[in-house]
Amino acid sequence: MGAFDPRLMDGGAEYVGLKRQRKAYRKADPPPTKVKPIPVTLVEHAVHAHQDTEFRRAVADLLIVGFFFLLRPGEHAYTKENNHPFRLQDVSFDTSQGTANAVLITPAALQTAIRVHLNFTTQKNGVPNEAITHGDTVDCFLSPMKAVRRRVQHLRAAGAPPDTPLHAVYLPGGSTLRVASGDLTKALRASCTAIGASLGLKYSDISARALRAGGAMALLRANVDSTTLRMVGRWKSWAMLEYLHRTALTTDDFATRMLTHGRFHITTHEFLPTDVLPLLAGVL
Repeated sequence: MGAFDPRLMDGGAEYVGLKRQRKAYRKADPPPTKVKPIPVTLVEHAVHAHQDTEFRRAVADLLIVGFFFLLRPGEHAYTKENNHPFRLQDVSFDTSQGTANAVLITPAALQTAIRVHLNFTTQKNGVPNEAITHGDTVDCFLSPMKAVRRRVQHLRAAGAPPDTPLHAVYLPGGSTLRVASGDLTKALRASCTAIGASLGLKYSDISARALRAGGAMALLRANVDSTTLRMVGRWKSWAMLEYLHRTALTTDDFATRMLTHGRFHITTHEFLPTDVLPLLAGVL
């Protein structure tokens, strides 16, 4: 209406303090829509579809890392905001000879590693210098240990410095790319177009953020207790876990059970009529 806006400075820009305050409010509020958990079937399809170029192989590995480690997009892929990726120096491996950092481990020891650790530095809700850990699986591709090892082998072969993010990709000729959150979303949506209907998923349900929920759902359905799941996923509240519990319920036999057990009589306390109380007063 032409009136002075107290939120703006003389140049028309919003006061920095107010801008930061609004951003903090947005982070504190729950997301407007909860993402649908991604089943590992969709991750598997996307991984096998991304093996034809160096960049697409990196996308495949980071899909696996995000799913198994329950990571936020800025932790294993590049994002403009909240970008705090795990780096080469943040990785270590357990071998038969002990634990070694990814920068210093020998190629032979790396090849025989049995466990991988991602060490927290600036990642959200992580305790600095504590790590999240995963072992290996029997699958050639769907293994967090093997996926991180492939990223480490790629970065070391390119001579990458220790502070290089795991999402960096070195191409022939010397150019470097980075796998962004949008690249993961694109890969997942392509697979959703192919097999999503059979999984009960729509294109619009899918994003890189859903990898975190999908990994949590897999643990929940594997009967990992809620407290452990909350610790692994670094959730400060129970909101996400309550949502996952509801989604994970198997309700196929609920209708039959309700029909069988739905006939009941509610027992109530019988109160004495008020007009009887005076008559009892002389008897009791």
